[in-house]
Formats: sequence, C-alpha cells, structure tokens
Amino acid sequence: MLSLACGLTYIPSGLLGDRLPRKPLMIGAWLCGPIGVLICVLAQTWQALIPGLAVYGFSAFAGPITNAYLARAAGGKDVERVLSTVVAAYAAGSVLSPTLAGWLAGSVQMRIVYLLAVGMFALSAIAVACVSPQHPSGRSGWRVDWRLLLDVSFVKFVTVAAWSSFAMYLVFPLAPNYLTNVRGLNAAQVGAISSLGAAGAAMITLLLGRIRAGKLPWAWLLGQCLAWVSAVLLLWAPGVAWTALAYVLRGGYLACWPLMQAKAGRLLGEANRGLDLGTALTAMSGAQVLASLSAGRLYGIQPRWPFVAALAAIPVGLCLVARMAESEQALGAATLDTEPGH
Repeated sequence: MLSLACGLTYIPSGLLGDRLPRKPLMIGAWLCGPIGVLICVLAQTWQALIPGLAVYGFSAFAGPITNAYLARAAGGKDVERVLSTVVAAYAAGSVLSPTLAGWLAGSVQMRIVYLLAVGMFALSAIAVACVSPQHPSGRSGWRVDWRLLLDVSFVKFVTVAAWSSFAMYLVFPLAPNYLTNVRGLNAAQVGAISSLGAAGAAMITLLLGRIRAGKLPWAWLLGQCLAWVSAVLLLWAPGVAWTALAYVLRGGYLACWPLMQAKAGRLLGEANRGLDLGTALTAMSGAQVLASLSAGRLYGIQPRWPFVAALAAIPVGLCLVARMAESEQALGAATLDTEPGH
C-alpha cells in the first residue's frame, strides 16, 4: 500500500509543480507525513493502519516538486551537487533513527515512538514553510504535451535509469534476512551495521555528487560499481567487518538517485521539469518494486541468488550508461557540425 501510494503521486506531483506555486505544494505534501503517522497512532486494528500508511505514502508527492524547486533555486548549475547534498542529509538522519526507535519501543509504548515521529515531521514541515516562494517559469496554461515523453533521448534515459535502479536494488530487500539466517549475525549486529551503512551512504552521496561528469557520467558509473562490490562482499567475504563494509558500499545505490534525477530534470526543459522528474521517479520506483519482488522470489529458491542476480545485472547497467553517454556525445558532435560556421 505504501509503495503504491508513493508511485501514484509522482507524475501528478510533477505536473502540478510545473503549473502552480511550488512552496504550498511542498508544505501540503510534507503535512501528509505527520497526519499519516497520527492515523497509525489512533488505529486499533491492522486494517485501520491502511489509510494511515496510504496518507503517509502520499508524502512522496513532494519528491518531483522539491527536486524541481532545488534545480531552479540552483539556477541549473551544479544540480547534482545540490540534490546529492539533500539526499545525503536524509541518509544522515537515518543513521540513529532505527536504533533510537528500537530503544524507545523497548522502553516505552510504541505509540510514544509514533507520537515522537509526528513531532519530528511537524518540525520538518515548519522548516519547509520557511523556504522562499517559487513560481514555475516558462509555461502558460494547463495543457500537457504528452508527446514529450516519447522523445527518443528521454525514453532511452528512463529505460537505462530503470534498469540501473532494478539491478542495484536487488542487493537491498532481503539483506537483513540473509545476514541473520545465512551469515549468522544477531539482530543487534544487523542494526549496528545498518546504521553504519546509512552513514556510509551519506558520505558516498556527498562525494559522488561532486564529481564532474565529463564525457562519461563517472559518478553514476562509480555508484553502480560500489553496489556491485557490495554484493561480492555479502556473498563471499567472511566476518562482521567485511559485512559492514558491504553495507557502506551499497550506499552507491542511494548516491545514484540524485544523479539520475539531476540528469532527468534537464531533458525536457524548465517548463516541463516536474513532468520529466515525476516520470523518471515513477519508472525508477517501479523498477525498485520489481526488484523487491524478484529478490523475494529468488531468495525463496536460494538465499544467495538475489546477490548473484545483482552481480549479473549491474554490469549490464554499466554498459547501458556508458553507451547512452557515448551516443549523446556523438549526437552533440553531429549537431555542432551541422550548425552554420562549422
């Protein structure tokens, strides 16, 4: 239910972000977080949790709008760095939250944990309410030209981004189960490693967001390589230390998301930035859901298979990204040659 709610929001969110003032939309999306959690607090049965989770999921509505806001605020320059910094802050926030929530749940009622989360969400919404207003530019009217989504370059990018997301995410869904059931780690060790992984993801995201693309998108390629090495370590490296390193390196997946979104936001122009971000996020999130289902099916056959599948799928993503970059370079050179004076 949560994944479905998130996935349904991205394209409508992007369309509205291209046409309406972005700050009120961001505030409204942010408020879905505390409202959804509060509904969960009041729920007496598991069925009553469903609307709360759905409302919470609709907070994903903020994604394309926030990214379009940030890209515009940055003036279209260093967008990778800007988006990576924001995503790194999110990862940094998740370093202590699982441990803190687990400790509180063992010390007080779970409802207290939820109420604390409501308060944190409310503070976050207040912070968003303090940002400067921003109106979309370069557009008049509500008409949507859906043919833009059939642009060859855009379709190629979305396909490559979806495959890249699918391949890397295979490492994620059942890694805790694998560590507990196959590698023999206890819950406390898995929790500590997860916190260390979140810290590593924050650092890697910051670092990759500062790498200049050049002729090839080196940061995107490096992020995939780190996820591949993570799968290798989870499969064959012994000991808790190597497992912790694997969790740190799989942060390459998180680091690739702002890089892919920054590229997506340039493809259809400022007037349609929300639409292309929303469409790209929908494809990438759909690939993530498919990866979760595939990993679950593979894990049921053999616990190692999701990681083996990632080892096979990630190199395909590397080749697709490199080929896409080369074709873009060739197209740019051909366009330059046909211009007057060349």
